[in-house]
Amino acid sequence: MAIREAVGLQVEAFWKRNNLVLVGAGGVMVCILLWRVMFGIANTFVGLSEGMAKYGFLALSSAIVAFAGLYLRSRFTINPDKVYRMAMRKLNTDAAILKLMGAPLSGTDLRAYVMSGGGISLKNFKVVFRGKRCFLIFPIRGSERKGLVSVEVKNKKGQYDMRLVAVDIPTATGPDQRIFLTGDEEEYRVGGGLISELRDPVVKAMAATKEFEDRDEREDEEDAERKLQEAERRHHEDIEKLERVG
Repeated sequence: MAIREAVGLQVEAFWKRNNLVLVGAGGVMVCILLWRVMFGIANTFVGLSEGMAKYGFLALSSAIVAFAGLYLRSRFTINPDKVYRMAMRKLNTDAAILKLMGAPLSGTDLRAYVMSGGGISLKNFKVVFRGKRCFLIFPIRGSERKGLVSVEVKNKKGQYDMRLVAVDIPTATGPDQRIFLTGDEEEYRVGGGLISELRDPVVKAMAATKEFEDRDEREDEEDAERKLQEAERRHHEDIEKLERVG
């Protein structure tokens, strides 16, 4: 039993180190096998030019394997943009949030996310497909108030399972008001408080964005002032030239 377990651990470690190479090699083998089978079947019933048939079926088998790979990838990965759209749709259809923050709610390009888990692994000589999780955090703005949204989504066999949607709304006094649309405080702390770890850099980025906006305004004012001074200088030079000519 101990030997079997040791071998299993070695095989699992080898898989983790070389899974991309093994998956690629498997795809090539499937492509070649598919090509041979399709070419053999077609050649049995229809007389085809050997060169054209070989290359044609090779291209077809490659396309089939590529589409199969894309399909499997879509089933076991998570698109953060899709998660963001799902969260915004949920927020903009929640009456309590809209009443509290003011409709409509809009997001920004500022987002932070972390992927966890997922992929194919070997455990006890069995292939296991692990569900991937996405932790996403982004600011939103309503007509009356601003907030910070925290989202957790798990991919379960190609379906996005939304485990957490929480909004932190700043208050005039005291800590932020946290509202849960999906999930609870326990789900918020999953993964050792991963969502709260994402919060700090996003808050800093939001503060930096405000600082950059203020700096841009100052630079625009300085540029406008320089242009005005340059125009006045040229105007005075033109007047002096006219006076000298006169």
